[in-house]
Amino acid sequence: MLREYQKKAITLIEGNQNKNIALQMPTGSGKTFTFCEVAKRHYAENITSVLILVHRQELLQQAKNSLGERCFLIEAGVKSIPNDYAYYVGMVETVSRRIKILPNFGLVIIDECHIGNFKKMPFFEQEHCKVLGVTATPINEYPLANYYAELLQPVTITDLIDNNHLLDCDAYGFASDLVAAQKFKIKGGEFDEKQMEEFYSSEKMVNNVIESYWKLSAGKKTLIFNVNLKHNDAVYTSLLFEGLNVYSITGETEKKERAEILQKFKEEPDAIICNVGVLTAGFDEPTIETIILNRATKSLSLYLQMIGRGSRLSENKSKFTVIDLGKNTARHGQYTDFFDWQTYFKNGTKKENKSVGMSPVKECPNCGHLQHTRKVKCESCGHDFEEERKAQEAEEQIKQLVKLTREKPMNIPTQHLFQLAEERSWNPYGVLHKITEHIIAYELKHSPITTHEHSVKMAGEQLSVWCKKYEKQNNSWHQDFIVNLLNAKRKEAVGG
Repeated sequence: MLREYQKKAITLIEGNQNKNIALQMPTGSGKTFTFCEVAKRHYAENITSVLILVHRQELLQQAKNSLGERCFLIEAGVKSIPNDYAYYVGMVETVSRRIKILPNFGLVIIDECHIGNFKKMPFFEQEHCKVLGVTATPINEYPLANYYAELLQPVTITDLIDNNHLLDCDAYGFASDLVAAQKFKIKGGEFDEKQMEEFYSSEKMVNNVIESYWKLSAGKKTLIFNVNLKHNDAVYTSLLFEGLNVYSITGETEKKERAEILQKFKEEPDAIICNVGVLTAGFDEPTIETIILNRATKSLSLYLQMIGRGSRLSENKSKFTVIDLGKNTARHGQYTDFFDWQTYFKNGTKKENKSVGMSPVKECPNCGHLQHTRKVKCESCGHDFEEERKAQEAEEQIKQLVKLTREKPMNIPTQHLFQLAEERSWNPYGVLHKITEHIIAYELKHSPITTHEHSVKMAGEQLSVWCKKYEKQNNSWHQDFIVNLLNAKRKEAVGG
């Protein structure tokens, strides 16, 4: 059943009088389902065939499954193409080699229309053939407006999240200082693959992937995007040595083996897949809980495609996690941010040929001056970043402490200690010793979230209960006594 925003998209398409138009819908919004419905409605009304062009094998089968028996697959090995089918689906390169034997079409739908290989197609100039380009990211070096008269936008990422069609994410930067120190050259609009391979295949960076997994994704279904085959193999092998349930898929993986791996990935809740740019557009596994961006990219399209693999709804999944080892979030923004697709559509992008260093900068909250993150004081106005940093850290620690005490409160068995004291004839001050041992155990277990001040506060609350039980005065002597006891127990616990 069509969702409201998909109905809106179809209404916008059918109501547009331009011959060639583009449709932008976010990753995970059901673009394939939507444009297949457009194809069905077009054929029902106009009785002219529809051609759908895709650029991945997985998308080819998705479209075929949606359109049914009246769909003809234009694939490798096909030497003749019948003219009596309602729908035709093929990959751009395969179809382009068979232009002369194609039937006439009333509508051509180009999926992932931002990819440049569609330009060789003749349909944009054919008078009686409409063209619908579909993409999540209408970005190309040359403006897509050169080919399409208008860009339609029926829905945004935030709309989809707010209406429970997609999930938001928690994004974490990892090894950002190491990545920021790199100065990757740019080739063809992307960071140099060889330089990235050398950096990300280093022992330190591979260990960072493992550390980030254990820290933020242990036991969760995880999809890892790596730089290239060599880097992918290094990460895959290291995760195997960790005893993890990990698989690898690359462009060289046989079709049958790929299908078997993806089925296991679907069924096994702790499965991990390492891949090299294969499981992006057209791959849909809603149970993915964590995306690891184990590379840097200049491409906003690739960045959003990678993150989008985790955004699907699934049972017992309220959010997904993004672990960013490439400073991609700092470079491109959060995936829920507003992106001015109309500007990209109209203007395209300019290719950068110079070397670019990912030098980390920060903006002075006082005057807006941008400078290196290591600066303690603003070079322009003298604003003290160190004091700001300390205040932010203190505020964050308070938030974490509040969350901790709400989710895992300090439950000291005070009444049981009173009972044991009576049964074993303990001195009342022996009970205070036991109480402080419990407090210090909690403090050390949840360090560094817990603080000395929090422990003192909890000790004060327990002292009040103790004084009431044993009819003691809650005076400064007892208050100093329990604080000194806390310090002594802490020293014992850490072996000092």
